[in-house]
Amino acid sequence: MKLACVREIAALAKEAGAQILLYPHTNDWLERIEDAVRVADKVDRPNVGVMFNLCHWLRVSKDRDYRSRLTKAMPRLWAVSLNGADEFDDQPGWAHYIQPLGRGSFDMKAFLKTLQELGFTGPIGLQCFGIPGDAHDHLAESMKAWRNYSK
Repeated sequence: MKLACVREIAALAKEAGAQILLYPHTNDWLERIEDAVRVADKVDRPNVGVMFNLCHWLRVSKDRDYRSRLTKAMPRLWAVSLNGADEFDDQPGWAHYIQPLGRGSFDMKAFLKTLQELGFTGPIGLQCFGIPGDAHDHLAESMKAWRNYSK
């Protein structure tokens, strides 16, 4: 049923010249990047791709082997969403998994290097959901961190 729905949406999107991006989300039917890739492969439409979302991956992944998951996703990986994050957090909520870029114990430089090595050239977005405080300050901090990573 869900595959048929995605195929129908993909057909409508194709008519409009649009693409569909499957977004893995904690506690959803597409919870893991592996789920999104499996569904995209089964749907088998050229305008259906997947997104890697760092905070949701950190929440649901028991290990931290993003390289193998990104490698498998590459043919359909069209976008990445990232943010500063701690590598592990066993508490509910997002305070440790969604921080301004540049904060947290997660090795963002290694992650970005992996994307580069795999040949990823798609857009990279900034996840800011629920970060308390001034949004302008967080954005400025994240932009500074991005410039440092880009060097």
